Amino acid sequence: MIEMFDVPIARSSLTDGENENEDGIRPLPLILPLYFHPLAPGQEQMRILLISSPAWVKETIHELHSRGFANANDWSSKLPGANPGEVVSILTRRRSRP
Repeated sequence: MIEMFDVPIARSSLTDGENENEDGIRPLPLILPLYFHPLAPGQEQMRILLISSPAWVKETIHELHSRGFANANDWSSKLPGANPGEVVSILTRRRSRP
């Protein structure tokens, strides 16, 4: 799944010039910058997103680490979210298909 956000601040760098709306500008989807590593045959992937204030995301990552869910270093760095004051952190897990 690809998260798509309308980002007015970055609109000029995210347009392809197509006439889609009243401004004549159609923003391209903002795709979260995830590292792309192709899946090996027989593998599947799951991503877990945390989206909130930087403090709450950090607290949740450490809480999940203390419960043994995921190492705090396994999460991505905090990326800007769609709303002001919001960040996104992503945990990617892979496994062999059952």
